Amino acid sequence: MGTLPFTALAPTGSAQAVAIAPTSQGATDSGAPGDTPNLFLWFTVAIMAIPILLTMTLLATVLTRR
Repeated sequence: MGTLPFTALAPTGSAQAVAIAPTSQGATDSGAPGDTPNLFLWFTVAIMAIPILLTMTLLATVLTRR
């Protein structure tokens, strides 16, 4: 039977897959990470630190007044 060209309809009773080879993009990526993940990490830590510090201050105030 040989190889079949790509068609929209597969032959009856068979399952076939079409693989497309990836194209080379060249040397466009330098591999250097950006500052966005680091900035997001610091922003998240700062937002989470505010309620934690307020809770610790409240606990310290309540526990030291006894």
